[in-house]
Amino acid sequence: MTRRRPPSTQSAPPRASLWHRLKRLFAVKTKFEAFLVIYALATGAVERGFNYVHHLPGIGGWLMFAACTGVVFIAGGKILDAVERDEHDRNAGLDML
Repeated sequence: MTRRRPPSTQSAPPRASLWHRLKRLFAVKTKFEAFLVIYALATGAVERGFNYVHHLPGIGGWLMFAACTGVVFIAGGKILDAVERDEHDRNAGLDML
């Protein structure tokens, strides 16, 4: 005869896995966090642009500088749009994270 455990009256809440917790840690949730990320991208792009100006004298270096800094505007817009969409989804009860 096998022993059965009595059914527990309270079930423990499911624990979030380590990957889920790490994913939530690195998710950009607010516009303030988005602006911090964009600022970090911009400082890196300016540094890389100055390196291009130093190594490629003339118009080529300045075009590469403009390309590096221009990409930050595109990426920043995408990041801000994603944060706004996530805020809208969270307020509508469609939170996936």
